[in-house]
Amino acid sequence: MTDATPALLAYLSRWLDESQGDRDAEAVLWGRVAKVSEEAGEAIAALVGATGQNPRMRPLWGNTHSYDDVVDELLDVAITAMTAAEPAGVTT
Repeated sequence: MTDATPALLAYLSRWLDESQGDRDAEAVLWGRVAKVSEEAGEAIAALVGATGQNPRMRPLWGNTHSYDDVVDELLDVAITAMTAAEPAGVTT
């Protein structure tokens, strides 16, 4: 983590909060943490697609994802987790 990381996470957190209106802070945190799980599921789906592990899809379309898709989804997981940690005080 660089010296700029906490400031960037705080900025991203404020940007996300702008769309939340007057929602309860605990509800917002629950939503952010749940979003980490959703993003992790997308990373797993991309890995399944990149390795051709879904026998139902493989005969029709072959591999449905690339390894670049897997990396993109893993980065989504990381950013989502970091922005979930910021309001929880984990980064302070």
